[in-house]
Amino acid sequence: MNSSKLKPLLSLGNKLIGFILFVICAIAIYNKVLQNENLNQYGADLKIQLAKIHWTAWLLMGCLLTLNYTIEAIKWKSVIASTNTFNTWQALRAVLVGQAFSFFTPARSGDYVGRTLFLAPGTKLKGITQMAWASYAQILMTICFGCFALFWNLPFLPWLKWIAPLGGIIALFLFFYNQPLKGWLSKINLLQIDTALKWKLLALALARYSIYLMQYNWAAQMLSIPVDWMDFSIAIMALLFFLSMIPAISLTDLVIRGQLFLLLMAPFYQNDIMLIALTTLIWIVNFLIPSILGAILLLGFRLKQ
Repeated sequence: MNSSKLKPLLSLGNKLIGFILFVICAIAIYNKVLQNENLNQYGADLKIQLAKIHWTAWLLMGCLLTLNYTIEAIKWKSVIASTNTFNTWQALRAVLVGQAFSFFTPARSGDYVGRTLFLAPGTKLKGITQMAWASYAQILMTICFGCFALFWNLPFLPWLKWIAPLGGIIALFLFFYNQPLKGWLSKINLLQIDTALKWKLLALALARYSIYLMQYNWAAQMLSIPVDWMDFSIAIMALLFFLSMIPAISLTDLVIRGQLFLLLMAPFYQNDIMLIALTTLIWIVNFLIPSILGAILLLGFRLKQ
């Protein structure tokens, strides 16, 4: 089967997997949360807790959101510097537009399309490759910390804890491997970037990953979820790891994210409504709001064109 026929099948397969997971998780949440005999009490507790949150707590969450996407903009600006020169605001605008595109595409693949709109003609194909390195650095952080989390404490499928570290080691090796390839793989040599740039991307990816953890922990503080920060952070690391492996769009990601979080937090906390509220809050902050901003910026960009 040639590649032109294979790509649509792979795309359909990814969408189908994401939809099936969405249905399974939606049913699980309905059975576990909406049919919970303590639903009314949990809902009342949530309303009281939301009313107690001071505006400064929301301000800090907004600052973390801004810092999160600013770091991503710097990461992208750094990796495309050889072909396109952007300032931080221009890079941030492209990143937000990419987020708007990714909101409705599996595994957020539309992010590539959105960002390439801002690249100079003749550099778009290389820009996609360069962006892949930035994305790889971020995924590498997710894999490495996720492997640590799985090894440290996994409440289900305990055999995974012995396989997980191997995945992290392989991912690191592939990221830094820069020896020339031969044969039909030799074309990949043209896509390599400097080792110094790889370290910079990795450092920025680590900073962004740390912000993700801070956002979740701060949201837990806002909702007064009484779980030890270490146990909570380990659960978040595992959550981000599993989410990176699921080809879901942002709309269905919310439901899948919620069900995974309930499973991971089950040993530590049983107020399912509060946990769903937390994941919804993070989803709104990290995906919905940036997507809306990106759509507005895209409209302005198209009007200028």
